[in-house]
Amino acid sequence: MPKRLLLATLALVLLLAACGTPPEEIRPTPISAGGGEGGGAADEGGGVGGPVVLRLWLPQNDAQAAAYTALVAAYTAANPDVTIQLEAFDPANYRQTIDNALSAGGAADIIQLPDAWLCGYANGGALAEAPASIPTAADAAAAFYPAALGGFVCGDRLYGLPLALDLPYGVALVNRTTAESAGLANVAAGWASWDELIAAARGLSVVQDGGMGRAGLHFASADALPAMFYSLILQNGGQYLSGGAFTVNTPQGLAALGQMKRLVDEGALDATRFNDAADPVAASFFDGRSAMAVLSPAAATATSAAWPDVAAIAVALPAAGAQPAVVGAGLGLAVSRTSAAQEVAWDFVRFAALDPANAAAWSQAAGALPALRAAGEGAAAEQLVARHPLLGAWLPLLPVAQPAGAFADRDRAWRDVTYPRLLAFLQGAATAEATLAAIQSEITP
Repeated sequence: MPKRLLLATLALVLLLAACGTPPEEIRPTPISAGGGEGGGAADEGGGVGGPVVLRLWLPQNDAQAAAYTALVAAYTAANPDVTIQLEAFDPANYRQTIDNALSAGGAADIIQLPDAWLCGYANGGALAEAPASIPTAADAAAAFYPAALGGFVCGDRLYGLPLALDLPYGVALVNRTTAESAGLANVAAGWASWDELIAAARGLSVVQDGGMGRAGLHFASADALPAMFYSLILQNGGQYLSGGAFTVNTPQGLAALGQMKRLVDEGALDATRFNDAADPVAASFFDGRSAMAVLSPAAATATSAAWPDVAAIAVALPAAGAQPAVVGAGLGLAVSRTSAAQEVAWDFVRFAALDPANAAAWSQAAGALPALRAAGEGAAAEQLVARHPLLGAWLPLLPVAQPAGAFADRDRAWRDVTYPRLLAFLQGAATAEATLAAIQSEITP
């Protein structure tokens, strides 16, 4: 099946799964992992003092499953009375699966969570606070990159440990072959300014028959566009979350919109032709309809592996203002409050996320940016880049990335409010002032 048709088919399946009524029972996909025979699952009576069986939930992701499988094998080899069962779920139904299980008291002992969800569950009493064997939130701040840890601290208490850091904005994938054909022989060196970026993107776009046939820089996705907007506010010296207040209707918000609109007005992108609904970023880039694209690091590594014939390189985007900051989000592990083996569950979380060698091994196997500082520096960083060369462009951003922030529902705030409002603005359907006012009024921090 052609890759473009395969992507379209997968997208349709996911859309139908998301929009339809979920089944009454969603069964996990078991993943074989090391470990001896144990008693009942931890939340059914297993506990410290005898054989313990823990369950760990994650959304279906082959690379992450392989990364966890290796850690489970190492942990259970050192702790033969512990068995850890990995259970993977359809990503489209993963949050609903967790919601249903937590409501019924039947969630797994350990749950992989994005930081956007974690404090909501913690504040609702569903997650166990980190015990004394885990560093305090203040101590953990020295071990983890700020953008990775931020969403795992609720108030001043720690409710999980991050394994990965996602930076949806900050780096562009560039088709080296396309760039060199357009006369940009030194594109890997990057751009010193926003003006240089726009000029390069405009030079790579192709307009024919009155329409844009190839985008110079595609960034109109529900992941990249909100992250770009909030990062540009920071780069222009502003803050969108401060003291619990959400504010974007500011001079810095207006400057961010103006910088994004320049890319459209000066010929780098047609936001009507290129967006999630019309031509999603990853498919557009790897099928050759976009010369450059803004993708998250995990998406970049996974998708490039599926298109090895595309000469993709990763190049850091220039800061549009005085500050180099970008916004990021953490992904990690939390322990269910209903687990009867919380001590053992937390010990595995510590083993996976706080041990430098284990955290580095997980990142390298999963193809993800590390959350732990020690896994993103020195020899560990060199090993990560050797295995996933594209990730090298993101590494300098890890120390300067800032947490995306605490929203009542960040998924809604970013994907359901910020993205469509920004897209309408880029398409010419709304003014900058109306866009800022709408985002301001529709989002609650």
